[in-house]
Order: sequence, then structure tokens, then C-alpha cells
Amino acid sequence: MRWHLLFTIAAWFVMPGLAQASTPIQASSPPEADKQQIISWINASAQQKASTDSFSYQYVNLDEDDDLEIVAKENSSVHIGTFYVLDRRSDHQYALIAEKRWNVPQLQMKRWDITSYEEGSGWNRSDPDQVGRIAGKRLFETINHTGGTGIVVYEAHLWYLDNGNLIEAWSGTLQETAYETGGNAYRTVGSYQLVDSESPPILYYWQTLLKLDPDSGQPLPAAPVTKLEILTWENGTFQEKSSR
Repeated sequence: MRWHLLFTIAAWFVMPGLAQASTPIQASSPPEADKQQIISWINASAQQKASTDSFSYQYVNLDEDDDLEIVAKENSSVHIGTFYVLDRRSDHQYALIAEKRWNVPQLQMKRWDITSYEEGSGWNRSDPDQVGRIAGKRLFETINHTGGTGIVVYEAHLWYLDNGNLIEAWSGTLQETAYETGGNAYRTVGSYQLVDSESPPILYYWQTLLKLDPDSGQPLPAAPVTKLEILTWENGTFQEKSSR
């Protein structure tokens, strides 16, 4: 498999998640269901009930069957939201199968893919059905924009569906800015890369900590500190192998 991925510190500061390249999922025509019907399916079993105020949804194919699933989100505030996944039942109705307290800025259901596949091009002979899979799993990234007083955080969550269950394979901080009582301010920027040419697949994750000028928000001259973690695929998730 050929890999074409460049990570730059500049991308970390502009927008979390720019370091990933991905291929949109091609979904067939969705079944007829309006927003209110989808909300009613969610609220039949959800702990955090959905409403029409800031609700959006999308039909996508997340698993191995031909039926389309539904992903939906509701953003209650700047840092608070809920992410939902619904699966189609045999009676053609939908049921909630996953509910996460993720404040998702945008429903961007793209399959993890840092390869290029062009039908008939000949240079990449990967089976198109296998492109975007890690250890045979169709892996997706969802961003959670969270935080609190003086803290803004963007987290990446890598997950997949397995027998109707959402399995979170890994999560990590892409960017965190924190202003502490007393005048100290810090920013952590991070990114990751998957290498599935290894067996088992490996996830490299690194974070850089910078001290900020609390007035301007700009990095101070002090040398940044970078930490690297190496995680391997084990029992359906990425687990830490080493760090330095």
C-alpha cells in the first residue's frame, strides 16, 4: 500500500483534523424519513434526548451489510453535544445503537484512507473494498470539540461498528488551549498516523506542549516539549506499546 500523507505543524494550528486524508463514503439513496421521525427513533431509548433546535443527520454505510445507517448530532452549546448512531432493523425502522457525549462540529463521515485508488489506473491494485480499512475494520474519525472555562479542546476519536456496537479504537488530543488561574497559558498540539503495512497495524501519536503569552496567545520562546506514543492493534483497539 502506498502512503501519501504530510503532517505539518502549520496544519495543527489552523484546524484540527487537517492532517488526515480520507475518502468520502458513497451512500445510495436514503429511505424516506424526516427529521422528526429520526428524532423519535433516537428519543425512544436515548439518555440525552434530541430536539430540532440544533439537530442534523446523515445516511451512510458504516458496516458490512448493504443497509444504510444514520449518524446524527445535536450541539447543545459551544462545548456540549451528543453524537448518535442508528441501525436499520428488519422491519425497516431504525434503532439507536450508540450515543456519545461528543460535541461534533460537523458531520463529516469519511472513511480513514491515506491511499489513492483510481479504477483502471493500474498503479494501485488494492481491492477498492479494502481501501480505508485497518485490520479489516472500516475505521472512521469523529472530532469532539469540548472544553470548559479557560479550556478549549479538540479530540479525535477513531471508531468502527462491530455486530451493531460502536467500538472506539483510539482517541487523542489534536489541540488543547488552557488558561490557568495565575496567568499561565499552554497549548498542546498533536496528530497521528496509521501504518497498516505492519502486522499488526501501528498508530503513531505525538503531542507538542508550548507555553503561551497569556495576553497575546502566541507561543513563548521556551523550547516546546514533544512526546511520541507508539500503539499497536490488539483485540480490536490501539494499545500503547511504548512512549518517549
